Amino acid sequence: MERIAVFLDYANINAASRGICRIDYGDLLNYLGEGRFLVEAYAYVPIDPRNEHGRDNEIGRLWENGFMVVSKIGSFAEDSYKCDFDIEITLDLMRTAHVIRPDIIVLCSGDVDFLPAVHELRRIGIRVECASFLQSASRKLIAQSSGFISLDDWVNTLQSESAGGF
Repeated sequence: MERIAVFLDYANINAASRGICRIDYGDLLNYLGEGRFLVEAYAYVPIDPRNEHGRDNEIGRLWENGFMVVSKIGSFAEDSYKCDFDIEITLDLMRTAHVIRPDIIVLCSGDVDFLPAVHELRRIGIRVECASFLQSASRKLIAQSSGFISLDDWVNTLQSESAGGF
């Protein structure tokens, strides 16, 4: 059975899902790990410095659903805030690749900034699957990953199942 590790760029996927669906991250993790052995799952969650406890419930649900949550307080950026996790995610990707050695890493993000990490992971023999919504995913990241998991297809399946009375 293939061993996988999942890395969730929460801000990227959450923003991409707006207007499409409200994501149940437990269901998403089950979908990504179906038929495979889930070694570990990480979620990187930005914290708004104006409301440091605003995501406490979401973070709690992520923990309950099997994610190891890494959070960080963002910094002010005009009327909003910025919280970049690219370095942390990349370091954890590489550490996981060298210590745990999963067969597959599923990167839940459409951010092209992860392309160098994807290339390096593939060079050392790890399959990297990009999981994202098509409209928000970098075409380069999709093309240069080992595979693409369309979260649009996952959402469509869930919607058709619920329409069928499931």
